[in-house]
Amino acid sequence: MNKKILIIGYGDIGRRLLNCSRKDIDFYAISRVPVREMNVCHYSWDWLSSEPFPIKGIDFDSIILIPKPSEMSENGYKDGFLTSIKNIHRALKSITFKNIIAISSTRVFGSDQIGDLTEDLDPKPDDFRGRIIKNYEQNLRDFYEVKLTILRFSGLYSETSNRLSFNRLNRNSAAKIVNFMINEPHLTIKNNIVHCSEDIKLDVSKRCISNKKLKELGFSFNEKA
Repeated sequence: MNKKILIIGYGDIGRRLLNCSRKDIDFYAISRVPVREMNVCHYSWDWLSSEPFPIKGIDFDSIILIPKPSEMSENGYKDGFLTSIKNIHRALKSITFKNIIAISSTRVFGSDQIGDLTEDLDPKPDDFRGRIIKNYEQNLRDFYEVKLTILRFSGLYSETSNRLSFNRLNRNSAAKIVNFMINEPHLTIKNNIVHCSEDIKLDVSKRCISNKKLKELGFSFNEKA
């Protein structure tokens, strides 16, 4: 029987996930605007409104949550990471699922947090974006507890990016990490948080996002992104 996966916040990462996934997965996708694409059953739903949830009667193996600010202002971040997750949480009470994989960001770490940054370190954000994302993570833990895995992505880039962050993650690799977690549901994730960042040379004067935990779980960056 095919797995059923729901992507909330379908966009570029979701499309790349479909491209790298096995054929025995049925993908369902939700975005705020209508989309017509092959290989995905798409629904349009505005999670910032009082619209009813469009899906009923489907049991999902995994839900992939990919939030995005409605705009780059503080209110836009609150909409994208706080208001939306509360509305989504209420909506998900109408369906069943085994686990939820939520995308977050290493932006939760402040500029004074330098050296080897692992998942065991308490983030101390120093701007509104980091603080809002940290609150988003806490809401997720309160809502979903043991069903939850949080993937903290470093600076995303693609084939056309002109500027790369020191801590970075190719968008294809990001999709492959999500795919890896979908296909390894037995993994026990300590603290429910996994850093997703490419290999870098440790520099104690900079923020260095550790990917040791991700690789210990079995994910390899060796495959071409």
